Amino acid sequence: MATKGLDSVVRSVFDALFRPHRFVEFQTSTYASTRGEVVRQAGSLFGVYLVNLMAYAIPLTLAGIGVQQSGQPPAGYATAAARYGVAPTASWQLLTAFVLNSLYITVAAAVTLLTFHAGLVLARGSRGIVQSAHTVVYTTSAYLAAVFSGVWYLTTGQGVSGARELVRNLQAAFVYAIIDRLGADLELPGGRPGTVAVESISPTGQWVLALLALALCYYLVSLYFGARVNHLASKGSATLAVCAVVLSPVVYVAASVLAVTIGVA
Repeated sequence: MATKGLDSVVRSVFDALFRPHRFVEFQTSTYASTRGEVVRQAGSLFGVYLVNLMAYAIPLTLAGIGVQQSGQPPAGYATAAARYGVAPTASWQLLTAFVLNSLYITVAAAVTLLTFHAGLVLARGSRGIVQSAHTVVYTTSAYLAAVFSGVWYLTTGQGVSGARELVRNLQAAFVYAIIDRLGADLELPGGRPGTVAVESISPTGQWVLALLALALCYYLVSLYFGARVNHLASKGSATLAVCAVVLSPVVYVAASVLAVTIGVA
């Protein structure tokens, strides 16, 4: 039994790295045809997502990512924790960090599912929400989780300050491009991004940046394969679905800029 489980893990890792079209593939012969089957398959996918989410968020939390040392537990939680011999402050800080680490990727997964499925529906290439959910659960829990982990490493790691500055500047440049396009009179707290000298990026930082780019490419390509394999979508419909996901940050930032501009006005 244990050997079979290990073989499954090894096969999944192999597929994720070398056969992403197989990694995201759902069994088309078992697609839900009734409401009960939809609920059953959705529940199964939710269970897979929870397991993968814990495998992603627990190591990050134990590594101290997102832990706020100043966080104090509510009185009710402190009382309950003390009753069971658990350190209230430390456990509360770990719990809140776990929730935050889980929330970031969960929101990203939800946005991916919404935009990916909407793109397929608009292109008339959708065969159902379950197929989209299967694709998104596997792409986000593998490739997008890798992207998030790399970003967290750049945020907190030692010896990668040049790569960290480059990523921050790219993010700021992206936001400023939308601000300028909309003609909004807004400034980010850090101001406009400068230039980062290539020689300031350490070999470790270069490796992290390369792996980030690779994971992002895997993420987008796997979404394309998910549309093609699970929805039997045409190349055009699959491309439109991926474009919808890619454009979602643009829509979010543009909406945020307009909201702030209107609020200031």
